[in-house]
Amino acid sequence: MNKLSDGLILILVGGLLLAIPAGGASAKEGVLKGAPDPAVIRSDSGWIYVFSTGKGLPVRRSRDMLQWEYVGTVFDEPVPEWAVKAVPGTRGIWAPDISHRASRYWLYYSVSTFGSQRSCIGLATNVTLDPADDDYEWIDRGKVIDSAPGRTNFNAIDPAAFTDASGTRWLTWGSFWDGIKMMRLDELTGKPHSAGERIYSLARRPVAHAIEAPYIVYRQGFYYLFVSFGACCDGLDSTYRIMVGRSKAVTGPYIDIQGRQMLDGGGSLLLASHENWRGPGHNSVLTTDHGDWLVHHTYDARQEKGPRNLQIRPLIWGRQGWPLAGEPIETSGAKKKPTPADIAGHWTHSVDYGKGSVIRLRPDGRAQGNKNGQWSFDDGMLRIEWPRSEDNPKPWIDECHLAPDGQSYIGRNQTGAVIRGIRVNP
Repeated sequence: MNKLSDGLILILVGGLLLAIPAGGASAKEGVLKGAPDPAVIRSDSGWIYVFSTGKGLPVRRSRDMLQWEYVGTVFDEPVPEWAVKAVPGTRGIWAPDISHRASRYWLYYSVSTFGSQRSCIGLATNVTLDPADDDYEWIDRGKVIDSAPGRTNFNAIDPAAFTDASGTRWLTWGSFWDGIKMMRLDELTGKPHSAGERIYSLARRPVAHAIEAPYIVYRQGFYYLFVSFGACCDGLDSTYRIMVGRSKAVTGPYIDIQGRQMLDGGGSLLLASHENWRGPGHNSVLTTDHGDWLVHHTYDARQEKGPRNLQIRPLIWGRQGWPLAGEPIETSGAKKKPTPADIAGHWTHSVDYGKGSVIRLRPDGRAQGNKNGQWSFDDGMLRIEWPRSEDNPKPWIDECHLAPDGQSYIGRNQTGAVIRGIRVNP
């Protein structure tokens, strides 16, 4: 489990204890310009490292998740020599994954060309992430698995390694074609456990519908599979969005909130384009003793030709166990535990990150919007009940976590749709 470093302020978000960087000025919502397809890890020394798509695999690190420093690349050349031969025309390395296991850091990476199924996943290892350490040396272990038209039904990019509850090591990957795949890894080599190792299918979408960037988290008896749907790299026209499903078994089947299998195109929304941000996706997760963090990239709508930006959000777990994405971290400091008095006012209220409408939560517990309902607040949870119709007495119920600064809430209704509120300042 990756533990956060010192110099953090502990706060409550809907009853969940989280940590926010302390002792600094506010930062922009797009925490770091660039750094697409981010993979995050905390080292034993307390530094938080991010590896991302780019020539040679760029590496950055931070003490507080707000201020980042560039510390070089994994490889001296844009792409390892073996991969250049295996995938002609490649010019950079894509979508890395970083993990720590058996006193070693395991870095999986992708080599491909845009839109091609001729792709490879490689592996490099190191005993430390600190470039100043005398033992710092990335050793390229070469190919792990590859794909090619007519030979495989998958595309060998977007790797993510994972250790299940029994200690077994797995690798997930996949983009377009037949979707998301997984296989068992050998503990010593980090490569396929055996020749002809079984490949499991975890998630797919109909032909020509994008799904990629798998990432698995284990929590309270469930394996959660995060994936990205849509177009990743079309600038402000990108339709990337983060979806999720879960399973009791690491090999699936993964089911979404509505009960649909991810192998049949299912997946419940976690994060989509909204306001200033377009195409959020390709996430990893930083797990800490004080809460979890969703690390992903996104385009800034205020920059027409800007890069994909690294963005970090609290990953909040709802009462039914499903994850929610809080607002991006951008300021330091904390506020007292919210009370009902902090809620009264006007809010932009939206469903599944769609166009919002202004509602008013009155001090007397009434909720006023297109329809009039009522709200209540207990132990960090905001509950809003909206009437449906005269023929259906059961109300719509929005259960949301109020952010500690009192400026936003995030939750779901009984159908699993994401409910988001942003305070409207007078």
